[in-house]
Amino acid sequence: MSMLAVPIIAVLALALSFIFFIIVLVISARHKVRIAVIESQSQATELLIANLQSAYEQLQLDNKNLLTKHEQASLENIQVSKQLEHRIKALQSHVNEQQVAMEQLQVGQGEDKFYSRAIKLAKKGAELDEIVSECELPRAEAEMLLSVYQKTTRS
Repeated sequence: MSMLAVPIIAVLALALSFIFFIIVLVISARHKVRIAVIESQSQATELLIANLQSAYEQLQLDNKNLLTKHEQASLENIQVSKQLEHRIKALQSHVNEQQVAMEQLQVGQGEDKFYSRAIKLAKKGAELDEIVSECELPRAEAEMLLSVYQKTTRS
């Protein structure tokens, strides 16, 4: 090996070392850019996660409030339903009482018609059997009517 060969090898080694150093610097710079991009994306993701968590918590709070309002409305509806059922029962009872009263009045009016007819017949001087058959009155009541109205017409 000649003397000249050693400095050429040294220069080549130095040149290769310098090229390798430059390549390492370029690769390092690219990695720094990628790291910066990844860190930026990471921060954006963290901010997005924080916003989503905040929105989720707000939704949970809104849901809880709606559930509370729904439960209150349900309780109010149950109370109103019970009150309405009570009122309906009271009104049905009142209607039933009114129907009974009307039926009693109708029965009473029917009986009154028989008595009114019997009185008219007695005043005209009808016979006992005629009053009993036409007015459907018991014989004793027809006799009493005849005796009362025959006395008043004679007086």
